[in-house]
Amino acid sequence: MTQRFLTLIALLAALTGCGSPITPPAAGPAVASATPTAAATAAPVATPQSAQTYSCADASGGGTARASVVAVRAAAGDGYDRWVLEFDGPVPGYRITRQDNATFTEDASGRTVTLDGAAGVVVRLEPAGSGPSAPLAISPRETELRDLRQVGDFEGVVHWAAGLAAPACMHVTTLDGPPRLVIDFKSGS
Repeated sequence: MTQRFLTLIALLAALTGCGSPITPPAAGPAVASATPTAAATAAPVATPQSAQTYSCADASGGGTARASVVAVRAAAGDGYDRWVLEFDGPVPGYRITRQDNATFTEDASGRTVTLDGAAGVVVRLEPAGSGPSAPLAISPRETELRDLRQVGDFEGVVHWAAGLAAPACMHVTTLDGPPRLVIDFKSGS
């Protein structure tokens, strides 16, 4: 009987972690839902970290799936101006090209469009389209970001132009829930 008792104690000790009492596992961190809540989709995107890097060069990225622009927003933050393009599907391929003026050419028509500002940026989205709810122009008149206009939606390519107060470095991010292309222009430099 003593041998069985000692074997049973040894087995229990091995199973419970060398003599530790058996306790239920602690609750782990909450797992984020893949479906965003209403508050998450309505909230603005996060404020840039102070360590965020800005590049004074063109940028590109995105995917190969077609998506339509459904909303365009702009706002000033602390030390940056933010431009957000929201899509009805994954962020399509994008190329952001900086230029030293705010004059652009409309797709298909070839008409010249001059926006408010001394410098500019063109965002090329492909494959893409414009949803019926998307604006065609907004004028935020922020510190750096002065004027925004769609200058093309032709054969699966959408072009948006931005007039900037001066050439500005930028930080480009893509986000999900909903899919967005976020361009922050550094201000105050």
